Amino acid sequence: MEDQILGEKPRKRHPLILFLIWVLFSLVVVALGYPRVRSSIEDSGVLEILKTSGLSSQSQANTRNVEVVFIQYPQTFKTFTVQQSRLGGSAYHDTFEALLSGPSLEILKTGAVSYIHADTTLIGVTLSSSILYVDLSKEYLLSPDLETARQQIRRTALAFQRVKDVVILVEGKQLS
Repeated sequence: MEDQILGEKPRKRHPLILFLIWVLFSLVVVALGYPRVRSSIEDSGVLEILKTSGLSSQSQANTRNVEVVFIQYPQTFKTFTVQQSRLGGSAYHDTFEALLSGPSLEILKTGAVSYIHADTTLIGVTLSSSILYVDLSKEYLLSPDLETARQQIRRTALAFQRVKDVVILVEGKQLS
């Protein structure tokens, strides 16, 4: 009490002002974080699973439809929808696993083939700043026509809305 100057009232904190500051701060955090959280949720495929979970059985939840590009004679690139087992954590991974598996018998009957060497395996797929990095095994270099194989990969990747460019790596090293 002795520390108080006579005639001065003790300061009261206004709970309403503190509450408004907290709400404003929370809104700024949500506004800045929302785009990144939204894209992460979309990439994870969780929304797709939630949409189909009520309509499909457990076996269908373990697959996803992906779009891959194969070549029909003569050098016509065509997109096919393939049902692929969920092997990776993302639609990108599953799409490239389906592409590297080659065309199914049904697709082969349409005259479509793959120019990617059959022994090529997927090492990894990473999306960063709208660029999709596709890392393949060295067998990719044995493809009969590397330019056509590159176009298959490129066209398959660019079918994704978020992908603006593609970088092909062979065992971690970028092709020139």
